[in-house]
Amino acid sequence: MSGIELQGVDAFLADIRRRLGEASAKVESKALREAGELIAQEERSIVAVSDQGPHIRDDIYVSRVARKDGMKYVLVRQSKKTSWRGHFLEFGTSKMAAQPYKEPAFRARRSQALQVLVDAFKGGLKGG
Repeated sequence: MSGIELQGVDAFLADIRRRLGEASAKVESKALREAGELIAQEERSIVAVSDQGPHIRDDIYVSRVARKDGMKYVLVRQSKKTSWRGHFLEFGTSKMAAQPYKEPAFRARRSQALQVLVDAFKGGLKGG
């Protein structure tokens, strides 16, 4: 799965941070979590569910906002109790065909997730 590259985002975020001051961090974090939740909802709707529990579908969540190399991000993931099975579904095994759910969910919702981010930032600027 490839990342998303947006041109001019650094200048855009710098302008938002300048206009909103300390409130920008809250706007950024809330927008990231909302965008992540869209993708998590899609994952929950398409992941295969077995007749045995615990189910991956019930264990998908959006992480807290983290920062690495100055970039904020969230992860859409499962806890340890089901994550070890997730790669079997995503990539298949020698005895089971792949039933991917992570990449298809990302592809299906990425434009909506980006729109959530844009709308949150625009709303933050209007309110700030």
